[in-house]
Amino acid sequence: MLNNDKRADKIGELWDVYDEKNKLTGRTHHRGDTLNVGDYHLVVNAIIFNIQGNVLLQQRSFQKITYPSMWTTATGGSALTGETSELAIIRELHEELNLTVTRDQLQFVKKCRYVDWIEDWYAVCIDQFLDNMARQISEVEAIGWATLSEVIQMNRNNDLDDDCILIQAKTKLFGSDNYT
Repeated sequence: MLNNDKRADKIGELWDVYDEKNKLTGRTHHRGDTLNVGDYHLVVNAIIFNIQGNVLLQQRSFQKITYPSMWTTATGGSALTGETSELAIIRELHEELNLTVTRDQLQFVKKCRYVDWIEDWYAVCIDQFLDNMARQISEVEAIGWATLSEVIQMNRNNDLDDDCILIQAKTKLFGSDNYT
């Protein structure tokens, strides 16, 4: 199924500004504008597993500003003004894949800091078929399941280094750091 929202990247979205200690500053920022040094915005991502332990792969839209057409395990985006990390990832999962998840289903994996954004990573396990997911075509070209070892090999072939986050996510959900 498809969700026909045609906007690949929503320039002008309004984001909350955080400081270096992950605290809200009370200021906001428009996407596309340069953040001040020491200011950050919040980005959220989820790695989605099925009950068999396979990982959902998504091919990013060809229209995306960053990494167009790349296959990835991450679903997410920027938190909008007033959203907590959890509310933002719940919204992103619903917008991009028509997944309805609750806070109780989310497992926090890791917080990362980059030049001007803070990134919260979650893991979620779903019992849903691909046919029931309505891709937001402005964000996602295609989806499919792969084993964790297949995903790790794909990452190595693409010079990506997020194996640690993938293994941590699977361990949070299934209690095993075995990535087969």
